[in-house]
Amino acid sequence: MAKTRVKRDATQDKLLGKEVLLYINYGEGATEAAPVWALIGGQTTADLDMSADSIDATNKTSDGWGETYAGNKSTELDFEGVLCKSDEAYEALRDAFLAGESVDLCRYKADGTAERNWYSITDLSDETPHDDVATFKIKANGLGKPKFYKGLTSVDGVKSGAETTTTSSTSSTTTEP
Repeated sequence: MAKTRVKRDATQDKLLGKEVLLYINYGEGATEAAPVWALIGGQTTADLDMSADSIDATNKTSDGWGETYAGNKSTELDFEGVLCKSDEAYEALRDAFLAGESVDLCRYKADGTAERNWYSITDLSDETPHDDVATFKIKANGLGKPKFYKGLTSVDGVKSGAETTTTSSTSSTTTEP
């Protein structure tokens, strides 16, 4: 009988950062309804921040305690990466920034979930040290409410009409005919 070493899958219930990838809707025939997702090459981070403005409703009857309510919500994507030669997705991001145009971005996770939204690129920079790889940093601010997806097997399932809608107590998936 052959000897075996038992292996434990340490990540079976955890989502690793390397399993979260950012795509731009860019390519031949790409539309909002039928996206062509192009992977942004060399990425090292794809951080999503969702926030809400604070509305202070504190008054004399608050019994000495503050009352703060959530106001307008917004999203922001900050992503960084290693600059890759001939990366069409990065070039499309740069071109959109220079033209002042918004981009359709999707953050897909290996657990079959994703977020999609239109974003305005508000900051694009690169670093080119003499003793390291060239890198880029991009900040993009969301335009409106993002769409959320679940139960996907690939990024190709992220398209208009297939998003998951969430209410205060239930969630459902909608599809357009």
